[in-house]
Amino acid sequence: MKLFTVGPVACYPEVLAEMKRQMFSHRSEEYKKLHRETVELLQKLMETESQVFLFSSTGTGFMEAAVRNCVDERMLCCVNGSFGQRFVEVAISNGKTVETIEPPLGNPITPDLLDDKLSKCPDIEAVAITHNETSIGLINPLKRLAEVVKKHGKLLFVDAVSSMGGVPR
Repeated sequence: MKLFTVGPVACYPEVLAEMKRQMFSHRSEEYKKLHRETVELLQKLMETESQVFLFSSTGTGFMEAAVRNCVDERMLCCVNGSFGQRFVEVAISNGKTVETIEPPLGNPITPDLLDDKLSKCPDIEAVAITHNETSIGLINPLKRLAEVVKKHGKLLFVDAVSSMGGVPR
């Protein structure tokens, strides 16, 4: 059995001080203000004016929500390791038909591979990509892959749990 977890993580003193404060309701004015500020900061971080949604869940919870709410029948999962494979398992367990791209271990998904697969499978509704596949230490070329997905007019689901704040697109 292998356990892929993060940590332990040292906290800054400022974070520890905040954690000592009393919690407030998610319906309170304090929370509404915090929520708005967080969304604005995320928009800056992600360099977007598009709407940003906060999703309180694990990465797997996001995967299931995306699959259940955005895919009727068929999706493509790009698999480089454990987290790409998890997207496959979540999609199948939710009754979806799943196509995959699985290059040899240690190799990224390339734009050409993705373009070829989407050209052959026009009925795919969404594409799932793990940006930073921590289980094998690989970063997929997200910006170029996103351009291919957009060219084909498909939805794009990105697992950026370990990359959003620290790895360029």
